[in-house]
Amino acid sequence: MRINENNKWLLIASATLLLTSLCVILPIERSKSDYISNFVYTYWTLGLAMLLGMYSLLGKNFIRALLFLIFSVVFSFLCWYFFFFNDFWRMISAVYGGIPSGLATGLLFLVIDVNFLVDERKNVRLIKRLLTYLLLLLIVSVLFAKGGDWIFEFSEYLKDKS
Repeated sequence: MRINENNKWLLIASATLLLTSLCVILPIERSKSDYISNFVYTYWTLGLAMLLGMYSLLGKNFIRALLFLIFSVVFSFLCWYFFFFNDFWRMISAVYGGIPSGLATGLLFLVIDVNFLVDERKNVRLIKRLLTYLLLLLIVSVLFAKGGDWIFEFSEYLKDKS
């Protein structure tokens, strides 16, 4: 994949904005707030960095990728709504779990699709893409739904083993 000169500057701007968000804005907001919902500027700058990076890497396919991410979010929300929870309050769980897992799955799939899912036959490529997307959605959704603080628990497990 070749990046032209204009897109190279957008990619550099995206990386700079990402680093500024993580190294400057996040620590400032973290020192002022105890709640993750108060990190407004961090979320805005991370989102803008993601959009700039996507535009610089995808070029003319940027709108198709955004539509795919929207589809992924809606599909994940519907899967969470119908498959994970069976009570009246499942809408709240579907919103707070389905939307982020759909966005994470869509972004992971876009990276995997560009780099690894290459095949000359269209029907084989479509089956590979569909199975890869569904497997990624399942893994990410299970991590979001049942994982809890799995990094902390895994590190505690490793401490107990040593």
